[in-house]
Amino acid sequence: MKTIFLFLTLLFSCSGFAADIDDSDTITTSEPKESKLKHDEELLKRDEHHIEKKTKFIVVKTYDVTKDFVLGKLRNYLDSSGIKGTDPAYIGLPKRKWRLSLIADMDDMNVDVKNTSKDGDKTWSFDLKVRPPMSASSGIWVGYMGYGFGFSYFKTGQNSTNMAMNFAAPSYSINVRWIRSNTDHKLKDWAEKGMTYEQLVESRDYGYKIESFVFDGYWIFNKKKFSLSATYDLSTVQLRSAGSFIAGLMFNYQKCDYSSPDNIGLLVEANHIGKVKMNQLSAGGGYTYNWVPKPGLVINMMAMPVLTFFSSSNLYKYDWTYHYKDAARTQINGVTVIPGEEHTEHGKVALNVNTRIAAAYRYKIWVFSIFAQANYLRSYFEGTSFKVFQWNMKGTVGITL
Repeated sequence: MKTIFLFLTLLFSCSGFAADIDDSDTITTSEPKESKLKHDEELLKRDEHHIEKKTKFIVVKTYDVTKDFVLGKLRNYLDSSGIKGTDPAYIGLPKRKWRLSLIADMDDMNVDVKNTSKDGDKTWSFDLKVRPPMSASSGIWVGYMGYGFGFSYFKTGQNSTNMAMNFAAPSYSINVRWIRSNTDHKLKDWAEKGMTYEQLVESRDYGYKIESFVFDGYWIFNKKKFSLSATYDLSTVQLRSAGSFIAGLMFNYQKCDYSSPDNIGLLVEANHIGKVKMNQLSAGGGYTYNWVPKPGLVINMMAMPVLTFFSSSNLYKYDWTYHYKDAARTQINGVTVIPGEEHTEHGKVALNVNTRIAAAYRYKIWVFSIFAQANYLRSYFEGTSFKVFQWNMKGTVGITL
């Protein structure tokens, strides 16, 4: 059964740049003309409450304390707090900072678990490949600069919850993504549907619960000329091509639970293992580049190999009892699963990969963007290997105000 989830997502992005703005959709950063300075001096003489202080790179405004104190201070902070240390020939603000966008989001995650274990003289091995349906959503987002609220509508072939938070500054970026999905179990109430126990064991229509949490943070070394916000939250404009070396830290958590009684065939095959949890902590470095082939268009590419120096895997075993249709116990019509022992393993050091690609295009009052990220995570334990391939893609079409 298809299930619809509605939720509110708060997207954060702290990236403020300011510069003198002309009549186009991007900015200019040249020195103010002499006539403009004279005009500004005349405005200052007319109104003592409003002050406009001009420097080479930014315009810092203060507002009438009796009318605009709170909102004016807030706008001043959002527009100007990130300008320190940046080159206005490379980074600037869009002319229109308010934005209303239509968004479309897709997520997918594949999990492969291989386990080999011994039970006395017997050796058990199984290869579990989990391929949940792709999660998709659509909605709207409204905000000032990179701060705003989004409302998304989910409709997929599974029960799915998806939440993301992004925080960007000139020197660093933090991203958090959480996904939880439950597949509709086709084997539920198998006895009432007329299936026999033998048919249940032979079936491969397993149901499972998957949960994934990924945190990745980046330190940007060339904040003077490079802005990650230009393509990811659209709060800045990259005026010229530039790149930067980056350092990164990643933490990821995955859980795959298939301990449902309806998965009895899989539990037997997996030597009672019905749930697997994995934790990984990785660090690495790479390079990211903003290419500006024409004014208004910027394409970002990023690749960062990471070394997983800590990983742990928790394996949960389950026992079961059978329910019989008759007193003679000739036909099984039900199964009860009982939690058993837990086993923890610590894995070896592994090399993993985190990649991104994004693009943004500004045309008059319109702005278009597309973003894609992929993570390939591997862990090797004494008797278990855990591989996760996860990707996310998002597209937006927005109007700026």
